[in-house]
Amino acid sequence: MSRLDPEEVARAVTAFINTTIMARSHPVQPDDDLELAGLDSMALLKVLLFIEAQFGFWMPDEDLVEENIKTPRAMAAYICRRGSQS
Repeated sequence: MSRLDPEEVARAVTAFINTTIMARSHPVQPDDDLELAGLDSMALLKVLLFIEAQFGFWMPDEDLVEENIKTPRAMAAYICRRGSQS
């Protein structure tokens, strides 16, 4: 797997959230707090399924901590760390 670019991954996660979860009039940015933006556990599950489909791994429960899922950029940092381990 080629090295993942955190900015590219953050853009991909943000775009996914904005096209499938958020109302068009309330898009999120890469540094936005997703819980404050209104993402609930079902929305988070959709994001996790996207990560699995797009990047090839499932985020285990022990990694579902605030520092990994607070913002699209935090998710991207996690994805890039995980991606470099495989």
